[in-house]
Amino acid sequence: MFERTVSPEDLDRLYRERQAADRAYNDALTRLDEAIRPLREPPAPVPATPAEEPPTLTDGGELSLSNPGSPESGWRRWVRGLIATVVGPALERQAAINRMLVEHLAREAAARRNEREAAERQAAFLREELGALATFQSRLVQYVQQLTPYVDTKDREVAGILRRVSEDNTVRAEELALRVDGTGSGLEAVASAQRALDESFALLEASARILKRELHRLRSVSAGVADPAPGVPAAADPATGAPPEAAGPIGAADAEDGAVVGDASAYVGFEDVFRGRHDDIIERQRAYLPYFEGASDVLDLGCGRGEFLELLREQGIAARGIDTNPEMVARCVERRLDVTRSDALTHLRGLPEASVGGLFSAQVVEHVDPQYLIRLLEAMHRVLRPGGRAVIETINPASWNAFFSAYLRDVTHRQPLHPDTLQHLLRAAGFTAVEVAYCSPTPEASRLQRIPVDPALAATPTGAALCELAGAFNRNVDRLNELMFADQDYAAIATRQD
Repeated sequence: MFERTVSPEDLDRLYRERQAADRAYNDALTRLDEAIRPLREPPAPVPATPAEEPPTLTDGGELSLSNPGSPESGWRRWVRGLIATVVGPALERQAAINRMLVEHLAREAAARRNEREAAERQAAFLREELGALATFQSRLVQYVQQLTPYVDTKDREVAGILRRVSEDNTVRAEELALRVDGTGSGLEAVASAQRALDESFALLEASARILKRELHRLRSVSAGVADPAPGVPAAADPATGAPPEAAGPIGAADAEDGAVVGDASAYVGFEDVFRGRHDDIIERQRAYLPYFEGASDVLDLGCGRGEFLELLREQGIAARGIDTNPEMVARCVERRLDVTRSDALTHLRGLPEASVGGLFSAQVVEHVDPQYLIRLLEAMHRVLRPGGRAVIETINPASWNAFFSAYLRDVTHRQPLHPDTLQHLLRAAGFTAVEVAYCSPTPEASRLQRIPVDPALAATPTGAALCELAGAFNRNVDRLNELMFADQDYAAIATRQD
């Protein structure tokens, strides 16, 4: 009996480790964000304050030749007057010089005092800013240190989950093998389990791709790479300059166009489960290759996983594709297909007239609103070269089985298109030569079965009545098969003739 190597306890431990790493990462990011300070203006210099009234020489006594404190005799007064006449002007000039010098020194002292105070304020400001910068650098280092555990714990958890799923599948297969018996009930259980496993693996693969790309983006961001998610080109909307949103098979750059917008990874997983395996779609679409013999510059609108682009590449036909789903685009780019992320109508409107040699679109038109579809078909006619073909495949709603299973199963479908309706819309868009080719027939085992009739029974009256009854029954079966189990898909092939 196969023994698992990954226990539920291991998965719980990996989950807790990832949660702890997530919390540490978020805390470090929060602290880093808190450390970011807006740029502040440095303190403005304070203008010099007016100096106090400087002392003058008169404060310490004016230079004077008179002595008002004592009376002077006549000859002394005469001598003092004589001296004042000779020396007085020089003494007055010296007193004026002394006063100017004192005032200048006082102003200089006030200016130096203001400069010292301003320098102290600038130094305090710089110390505070350098402290904030040191704090930010420290928290930046702490944040970068959390990137590795943040990424590695996710990697380990995904690896553990995938290993556990693989081991569970192995154990389940062993258990189912023991239940297989001669009645075939065990085989039915195995088939049912296999379908469930296929769905699980498809969803897990899509999730793993998303997580792998996110891990790559985080590593790129930590390394300072400008484009964190290489390999997923996105064509910008020429009207807004913004890339289209993630969507279903075709989508639209704006709500006005009425296309589907949804979760990219969820739709990839859905298509992997219900659309069909990659190799099966390749073989199914191989029938369309003859319509593009000798063509060049073929454009696949809503190319999805790129099956038809691979077929065209095998035939040496130059082709490229567009899709709004980034996961679909990433898959195509990984297989080196020329695919761009863009909305179909926006992309066609940006192309010159008669610039495309062929157009292909599989399982797309049922995802858009009628007004969007009309504009899309008109744009397809405009960009096609004369003689070029547009092949448009969609679900056949005239088949009840296709409508009630394939069409209703996909919640992104907007409008079923009867073959007559699509033919009419193509002609209204300018295509004069339009034909319809049916494909994907319902397996005979899934159709209503006719009653075998032995012609020898008609030899007797009772046998003839039974044959007539069986014939009526079989005619009703044929009619029901035409309504319920007709071909599940069809393709409208339109040629631009002008």
